[in-house]
Amino acid sequence: MKNNNIIDFDKVADIYDFYVNVTFDIPFFIKETENHGGEILELMCGTGRVSIPLLKAGKKMTCVDYSKGMLDSFKEKIKNENYPVDLVKMNVTDLKLDKKFGLIILPFHSLSEILTTEKQQEALTGISNHLETGGTFILTLQNPVSRLKQADGIERVIGKFSIDKNNHMIMSFTNQYNAKNDIVSGYQFYQIYNADNIMTEKRYLEINFKPIQLNTLKEMVSNTDMQITAIYGDYSYNEFNIQKSDFIICKLTK
Repeated sequence: MKNNNIIDFDKVADIYDFYVNVTFDIPFFIKETENHGGEILELMCGTGRVSIPLLKAGKKMTCVDYSKGMLDSFKEKIKNENYPVDLVKMNVTDLKLDKKFGLIILPFHSLSEILTTEKQQEALTGISNHLETGGTFILTLQNPVSRLKQADGIERVIGKFSIDKNNHMIMSFTNQYNAKNDIVSGYQFYQIYNADNIMTEKRYLEINFKPIQLNTLKEMVSNTDMQITAIYGDYSYNEFNIQKSDFIICKLTK
């Protein structure tokens, strides 16, 4: 049964890495994990954008995602390596692993892809249940104050991305904030062109997310065994400013 509360990344798993190739948060996660010798749990791991640099740094990991296509892409990228990693297809709202972890990470602001506060709470409760006492959970979010400025229904081009020597992709998006249900809804558009600039393929992906205000997050965390110990406004550890910061980077402990 299709879950309408998730983004169907299977539709773009084969082209995802062409347009999601950012590295701005990688040094942060390398630093945060460098002194951790135990296994790391990464949630909503996608195709391994964050996981693979950590694996290359010698970390042992369990990586969880609900998209089979994204995990298949992840598996393909590491097929010739012997990394100590377990890839698990599972929804973070129904997290049931047979072990606990001293460090859990949820990169790329993905918790907001869960479209109800109740389901977000289930995810945080499950994460708390999988965190060892004294362990750390790193949660990354977009700051709704800055993110919603572009949720205005205007179509914007994200950029042009090379696929191979003969093909490239133009990607754009549009989204709109609905204050009544507190959901941002929209689409990402993908146009693929050959060397003669003739469009050979066009796709779209429906994107929905629920912005998470810091006060709402604090309330949800209070219903778990975790507590927030640090909040940053970016991946350089700068202080969070609700009016200016692009991100809400939280460290939680149990």
